[in-house]
Amino acid sequence: MPNVSGLVLTDTAAEHVIPNTLRDNLSKREIPSLYGLRGAAALVVVIFHALLNYNLGRLVPAGHAVTLFFELSGLLITWLILGECDQAGGLDIRRFYARRALRLFPVFYVVWVLCLVSRQVPGKWAYFFYMGDYFLAIRQQGSILAQAWSLGVEEKFYLLWPLILTHIDRKKLINGMVAILVLEPLYRYYMDLFGHGPYTWFAFDTHVDYIMIGCLIALLVKQGWRPPAWVAHPVTPVSALLLLSLFPHDANVPPYLLAVLLVAVICRPPSILNNRVARYLGAISYSLYLCHNLSNVAVWDPLLGRVHFHSPFTAIASQLAFSIAVASALYWLIERPFLALKNRFHHGRVAHFA
Repeated sequence: MPNVSGLVLTDTAAEHVIPNTLRDNLSKREIPSLYGLRGAAALVVVIFHALLNYNLGRLVPAGHAVTLFFELSGLLITWLILGECDQAGGLDIRRFYARRALRLFPVFYVVWVLCLVSRQVPGKWAYFFYMGDYFLAIRQQGSILAQAWSLGVEEKFYLLWPLILTHIDRKKLINGMVAILVLEPLYRYYMDLFGHGPYTWFAFDTHVDYIMIGCLIALLVKQGWRPPAWVAHPVTPVSALLLLSLFPHDANVPPYLLAVLLVAVICRPPSILNNRVARYLGAISYSLYLCHNLSNVAVWDPLLGRVHFHSPFTAIASQLAFSIAVASALYWLIERPFLALKNRFHHGRVAHFA
């Protein structure tokens, strides 16, 4: 026992000398770079769909942006669950599900109704029950609501992960997660090899590792892990982005480069992701992601006839501006009131970004 106590004291002393910036920044009420990353990822997806009108969608890495959303979600939700377990001695599952419902459902169902009013939506009931991922995976039939497939992936994760996280020993869980991170890319590879590539683009079971790597980062940090010094170097996120540019946005690339990018910008927050504009785009990112196809339809195909723009730049700028305007309205009129209600279901400090 004395030896164990001595080791703990030594580790604690070392932590005071060499701060763990990742742990410290994750522990803040507002995690640095989180809003900026969300806003940037949402903008990439919006621009991608705008460029599709000119057959230029492949110039924008929308697939990587969605993967980043998944990693952010896994990291944030796991960190909050672990924090509640450490603070309150366990997770109140009913409160957790209530928070998720109040965070996600109101805006989603408002957009769902607006989409149905505007035009036919194939698979509308699949999306209603958050099964849009499997509808697209099996039918490959797009619609104005197709972007909601990723919500289906995340909702299934939210249903299962809290139960797993709170009932399995953390060290055993980490070993299982590492196994999933190794096996899941192989699963996608063989699915693609046998002619089921489109299925891997959308289905929940082919995206588990994308969310899991964020969860693993949170667990490792809670266990005392600190990233190596090179991760916090200013060159690291730039290098990760350059390497990602070598892969097509729809390639089944393991999400490790994005994980390095995620950890790097949290450890060393760049100003471009932490200014007022980035914060605002991050705040409305959920509404922006949901409504942008609806906004694009309003710009390109209004009731009085198709709008003809003089240049692609004007068209894309108009779509982007309209999407941000609609997302802002949804945020202030729908999201904010329900976020205030959601905060009543938090233990201790309110993590207002979750």
